[in-house]
Amino acid sequence: MPGEPVTSSRLQVKEGVLEHQQPELLAIGEVARRTGLAHSALRYYEAEGLLEAAERVGGQRRYAPRVLRRLEVIDLAKRAGFSLAEVRELLDASEEGVPASQRWQELAERKLPEVEALIHRARAMRRLLRSGLSCACLRLDRNILFAGSDRCWSRPSPFASGRGPGLVQAGLLFDTLVWKDASGRFLPWLAASWQRSRDGRRWTFRLRPGVRWHDGRPLTAQDVAFTFEYLRHGPGSTRDAIPRQGLEVVASVEAPSADTVVVRLTSPSVSFEEWVAGRVLVLPEHVWSQIDDPFLAAGPGTVMGSGPYRLVSYDEGSGSCAYDANPDYFLGLPYVRRLELLALPDPLAAFHRGEIDAVNAGGEDAAFNASFGAVRHRTFATMTARGEWTRALYFNLSAGFPLDDRRFRQAVAYAIDRDELVRQVLYGRGEPGSVGGLAPSHPMVAPDLPQYRRDLSRSAALLDALGLPPSTTGRRWTATLYGSEASAGAAALVAAQLGEVGIELEVEVLPLGAADALTAAGRYQMALIGHGGLGGDPDWLRLQLSATSRAAARIRVHGYRNPSFEDLAARQLAAPDAEVRRRLVHPMQRIVAEDLPVLGLYVPTRVIAFDEQVFDAWYFTPGGVWGAYPGALNKHALVTGRTVGL
Repeated sequence: MPGEPVTSSRLQVKEGVLEHQQPELLAIGEVARRTGLAHSALRYYEAEGLLEAAERVGGQRRYAPRVLRRLEVIDLAKRAGFSLAEVRELLDASEEGVPASQRWQELAERKLPEVEALIHRARAMRRLLRSGLSCACLRLDRNILFAGSDRCWSRPSPFASGRGPGLVQAGLLFDTLVWKDASGRFLPWLAASWQRSRDGRRWTFRLRPGVRWHDGRPLTAQDVAFTFEYLRHGPGSTRDAIPRQGLEVVASVEAPSADTVVVRLTSPSVSFEEWVAGRVLVLPEHVWSQIDDPFLAAGPGTVMGSGPYRLVSYDEGSGSCAYDANPDYFLGLPYVRRLELLALPDPLAAFHRGEIDAVNAGGEDAAFNASFGAVRHRTFATMTARGEWTRALYFNLSAGFPLDDRRFRQAVAYAIDRDELVRQVLYGRGEPGSVGGLAPSHPMVAPDLPQYRRDLSRSAALLDALGLPPSTTGRRWTATLYGSEASAGAAALVAAQLGEVGIELEVEVLPLGAADALTAAGRYQMALIGHGGLGGDPDWLRLQLSATSRAAARIRVHGYRNPSFEDLAARQLAAPDAEVRRRLVHPMQRIVAEDLPVLGLYVPTRVIAFDEQVFDAWYFTPGGVWGAYPGALNKHALVTGRTVGL
C-alpha cells in the first residue's frame, strides 16, 4: 500500500534508509548438494584460489550464496575446455576491475586456435568411429602403403633422378626455400618469409629458426649459399640435371647472416619461385663439400637432409623404398608417420584386396586402364584431374634432312591419328596434346592453334613437295623410332600410322635408363619421350625449346632455333604482369605449333585410387611441384594432413 515500507528477505526500509540484511550463509554440505560437487572438490577449488576462503562458523565452512554462481561459471568453463589456470585468470581479472569483455577477447585470441584444432580432431575421430562400425580391419597407425608409377627408379638422392617421381622422393628427404600446397600458391618452407626488390633482381629470404639436418647440425644460410655454388659452378654443374634448370638467371647468392640469404639475378624472372626457390634442394655443406661426383655418390650422406622423412630402406632392384617421419622436423612430427612405396606386379589388384592404401599409374599402363573402373571396396575413393604430363614425338633437327624441314614434321603430324592413340593407349582416359607445348588445360594455352587432325592426303602432298615421292613399294623414307618400354604400345601405333604415307619406321624399345641416355645425347632421329611440366609456369617452353636453355637434355629438342621464339621467350621472363606475359606466351605457342619441333601425342588424365579412411588429404597440385611433377605425392599433404596451409 502507498506509504507502507517495502520489505524483502534482502533489504528493509526503515525511517527512509536502505539497510542490507546479511544473506544466509550456506554450509559446505548444502553447496555440495546444490552443485553435485564433492566436499573435496570445493576444498580444492578454495585452495587453488578459484573460490574465496569460506567463513568459519562453529568450526565449519560457510559460503555466501554467490558461490553457487561462481561454481556454475567454473563448471561451464571446464566443460568448454578451459584449464583451471585460465578460469582463475578470467575470474581474478574481473574482480581486479578488468572488464570481462577485454579478458574474454584476450583469452579468445589464445584459445580459438586450440578450439579449431579440437574441432578438426573431433571430426576426424567421428569419421574414424563411423568407419569402424563397418570395417573389420581399420588401420590406426598413420602409415601409407603406396604402389604405382611413383616408385623409386633410382636412389632418392638429389642428383640420382632425372624424373619427377624420383625428385619428389628426394624432396621427402631434403627441403626447398618455398613449397606449394593444393592452392598452387607458394608456402614458406625453409624460408619463413621472402621479399623481391622493386626491380625484380634481388630476392631476400629469412630462414626459419631452429631447422636442423637429420644428423642434428643446424641448417644455416651458408648451406643455402653453398648449394647454389655447388649447382652453378661446383661438382653439381658437371652434367645437365633437373635441379639446375632455371639457374642461368642467378648472378650470385650471399649469406650476410646465419638466417638471411640474398639471391641476385642477371635479369628479372617471373618464374624464379617456380624454377629456383621452389626447386633447389638445399644440401648440407658439411656432407656435400666432400663429394666430388654427386651423380655417382651413393653413401648414406647422399640421402641425409633436413626433410620431413628419413630413408629407412631402398631396394635397387625393384625400386621399393620406405620412409619414416622425422620426429625433429621444423614443422612438427609429420602427420603420416611412415610411407612405403612398393613395386608390385599388379598394384591395382593389391589395392582391390586391401593390401595397399593408395595406387596410381602412368596413363599408358594398359592393365591399369582396362581394369580401373572395376575396382571397389568399402572405403574406396578416387580423384582425377586433367593431365599435365605428355608422351611426345621428338624430332632431332640436328640430324639433317628431312627432319630439319618443318614441312616434314607437319606431314608426320597430319599422318598421326592422336584421337586413336588416346582411345587405344589410354583407353579414353586422356586427350590429345596441345601442339603449342603446354597442357590443353593450362590457363595460358593459346586459342585457335592448329589441330593437325589426321589428313593423309595433306600429309602426302607435303612429302611430295619435299621431294620425297613414294617408291614402287610405297616407301618414301625410313628411320628408327626409339621409345622406352612404357611407350611400346604407342610406338607401334605411330609406326603403323606413318607407314600409311610411306614413312617406314623400325621401332626400337629400350629400358627406361637406356632410352633416357640415348635421347639426352641426341643419338636418335625420332623418339617418343614422356615428361611433365605442361601445367606449370609457361617458362617451361623456354626451358624445353630455347637453344640457350640449360635444361636436362632428355627433354630438350636438339637442333631447334627460331629467333622470334627466342625473343619472345626472353621477354616473357621479365613480363611485369600476367596479362603482358599472356600476350607473349600465346605467340610462342603459335610458333611452336607451326614449327613442330616436338609433337605432343596425348595427355593422360591424372588418377589416384585410395582408401579414404587411411588418408584422405590427397590432391593434385595445380601446375605440379618442381615445376614439372603433376602427381598426387605432395609432401605438404603428408606433413600436415591437410590440403592447404600450415
